[in-house]
Amino acid sequence: MLINQICKECSLTKKAIEYYEKQGLISPQIAENGYRNYTDKDVYLLKEISLLRQLSLSISDIKNIILSKSKSAALSRHKYLLSLKIEKAALQQKCLENLIESYDISRELKYIETNINPLFTIKEKLLMSFPGSYGMYLCVHFGPYLNEKIDSEEKEKAYSKIVNFLDSVPKLDITEEVEEYLENSLAFMKEADMDKMNNQVLSAVEDVHKYIENNKNFIEEYMKVRASKEFKESEAYKFQQLLLDFNKSSGYYDIFIPNLKILSSSYREYSSKLQEANKLLIERYPEMKNLYYDNI
Repeated sequence: MLINQICKECSLTKKAIEYYEKQGLISPQIAENGYRNYTDKDVYLLKEISLLRQLSLSISDIKNIILSKSKSAALSRHKYLLSLKIEKAALQQKCLENLIESYDISRELKYIETNINPLFTIKEKLLMSFPGSYGMYLCVHFGPYLNEKIDSEEKEKAYSKIVNFLDSVPKLDITEEVEEYLENSLAFMKEADMDKMNNQVLSAVEDVHKYIENNKNFIEEYMKVRASKEFKESEAYKFQQLLLDFNKSSGYYDIFIPNLKILSSSYREYSSKLQEANKLLIERYPEMKNLYYDNI
């Protein structure tokens, strides 16, 4: 089935189908003449993607569902998050109505503390506790694993330790140029960009062998760039090295990461897979040991 036929069959635009292919959600066969030939499996996948997109799921979430051994379990997680949002929105609406009727800040702060705060996800709580680029960086880096609720005493303690650590950790000693680079990078980063980054990482972790096979040229080019003099003089390299040294000395690996694993079951699972992926990548490309490498 060619692109025009599949557009009609799935009620999708060509651009949408090309985007889903670029994101690694579908892999159509490419004929000798360069035309893509879509199978019945591709048709099913595109219809599945279209349905899930209309339910406001992100690309990385959709990929998780598609790859999941239990789609019901994966979807239940999203149903749970949607229920939280609906319940929270209703309570927020009630709070607004109360303020309209009588603008009593103390009363409504107590209302929020009792009724709304318990419904916030880890991500929402972190963004409220650390507004600006600091909280944004955390959510970019750990976003897919912060959509759980703090629903036990153990998690409450872990979250408290994380907040205390983040709030008391010394400020990074960075130059104005590096700070400007970081703030500009985060300010112009759209949700779609974050989804793409997270999706690429998840793809690599879920099937390292496939990722290496499909991205061999990119990986080799990336290592050349990382080893180049130009990159080592860039603001991106300076920030990454500063952050790596800072994390080693600040307690990041001793306090933040262990408590995040307690707080988020999805991060705990991801971290385990990432460790294995790192080993396989270094076995294939030993020179990666000498590059900045995230092995948390």
